[in-house]
Amino acid sequence: MKVAPWFHCDGFFVRQCRAWLAPLVLAGVLAGCAIPLSVDSTLDRVWTARQAELSRLSRWQATGRIGVVSGEEGWHASFQWGQEQASYRIDLIGPLGQGRVLIQGDSERVSIQTQDGQRREAPDPDTLITEALGIRLPVSGLRYWLRGLPEPGPVTGLQSDAEGRLSRLEQNGWIIDYADYAPAAAYQLPTRIVARRQDLSVKLVIERWTL
Repeated sequence: MKVAPWFHCDGFFVRQCRAWLAPLVLAGVLAGCAIPLSVDSTLDRVWTARQAELSRLSRWQATGRIGVVSGEEGWHASFQWGQEQASYRIDLIGPLGQGRVLIQGDSERVSIQTQDGQRREAPDPDTLITEALGIRLPVSGLRYWLRGLPEPGPVTGLQSDAEGRLSRLEQNGWIIDYADYAPAAAYQLPTRIVARRQDLSVKLVIERWTL
């Protein structure tokens, strides 16, 4: 939601409206009109309502496929992500020849266990996964981005469609594009997501949502 710029007119301020109101604004300016114009923010209300609804969705499971490309290297795997409040469990099957990788954590700690039984713990999941597997995966953001929500904190850019669904999000140096949605219970949830940052690309195809 972009904030419209303001224009000065004979000591008063006139707000720039959407393209279909441009002629009316211009006429008011030329006539020395001092009445501020406003636009009904229906789209903003739809967006706000949808975000509040998705925020209450705190228990879910997403199953699908993930592909990661970093420079000239890449890997792919099947995944199952289960979330209950702040606790999560991520099963990756087949990344980098590992067979199976299990990631479990909450808001304070995260652990990772590889196929050979090795286990590591750390406070930050993104750093731990990079150190343990040599791959970068934005787990902290994905727990929100998977649902079509921005992660709490600053947002650089945001675009939504007429139904209030995210179509593009720019946050924490990542650009996240939402290519498709599908119904899941009473929700419309993402099924195709691409997250990019510099030379890293993470593609997710969600084949099943369980709520």
